[in-house]
Amino acid sequence: MTRPARITVHLDHIIHNTQLARQLHGQKVLAVIKANAYGHGDQKVAQALSRYVDGFAVACLEEAVTLRQSGISQPIILLEGPFTSQEVKEYDHYQLTPVIHQREQWQWWQENNLSHPVWLKVDTGMHRLGFNHDDLIALINKNTQQPKSHIAVLMTHLANADTLDDEKIKEPLERFKRVVDQFNLKTSIANSAAIMLHPQARGDWARPGLMLYGVDPLARNAKDVGLKPAMTFSSQVIATRWIKAGESVGYGSLFTAQKPTRVATIACGYADGYPRSAPTNTPVWINGKVVPLIGRVSMDMITVDISAHDDIQIGSAVELWGENIAVAEIASRSGTLAYELLCHTQRPGREYSLSRVE
Repeated sequence: MTRPARITVHLDHIIHNTQLARQLHGQKVLAVIKANAYGHGDQKVAQALSRYVDGFAVACLEEAVTLRQSGISQPIILLEGPFTSQEVKEYDHYQLTPVIHQREQWQWWQENNLSHPVWLKVDTGMHRLGFNHDDLIALINKNTQQPKSHIAVLMTHLANADTLDDEKIKEPLERFKRVVDQFNLKTSIANSAAIMLHPQARGDWARPGLMLYGVDPLARNAKDVGLKPAMTFSSQVIATRWIKAGESVGYGSLFTAQKPTRVATIACGYADGYPRSAPTNTPVWINGKVVPLIGRVSMDMITVDISAHDDIQIGSAVELWGENIAVAEIASRSGTLAYELLCHTQRPGREYSLSRVE
């Protein structure tokens, strides 16, 4: 591919971040690689992590089958469980573990008389998926009396893990504990935010997602919290020009120069995954310098002010985010989340780097 917009995925950084998750949590690690490993490439990431984790988590059957067909043999947990009764046989065929969160799924599993272990989800306040306290107690007690399925893990998902306010997770943890205390079952509580911020939310299985890719849940500087950015989004300058005071740049003439301004055009736009909502003055890194975005982001191009930098020319290397510009900062300025930006980088050419394994 000749288009200069590129994604480089640093697999060694993902391994480093995974080891940090295990160090902080101290128990088993279930690497969350749904949504194509948050845009990083699920097969490549899974293969790189296969020696370092105890299993993988995905969202749906298609994602799990892709991993199995690529040679991944570790446990694969499907976080939303089966969507239809017909899917259950595929779970059996590929030896997949569902997260059961509603009665219908439990019935589908029981009807097929499968002995493969399941995870059960407890709703502790998120109110998206999961059994409430009474329904879950009744279900587990019934299964104990007439065992059909092996219940391996009780899990929950905290609605406010990405806060430093422990009070916001105190009640959900107490709700979860009331269920756990009645049964001798393994547990899974902590996502990336809980792993990094709330030691009291430890369980037997950690579920790191965002932190694997070098992004802090509180958007702190990755290096300051021991993380290494896993994705570098890069491109090149493809044109430069001077415009006069009073002249505008881009669609809608959103930016009008107050003085003579040197403009660089970069081969990258919202079709490549750069957010259209990024405002003027969003930072872009070129030749070791931070320059401001100007004008509206278009489908294939952005423009920046390089008036103060004579050394920036056609072909100069650009970082949109990575080691020098945090994806979390771009997301914050654009009114979105790093999760979304990482997942949207599908068009650029992609390469993988594994310079060392710790």
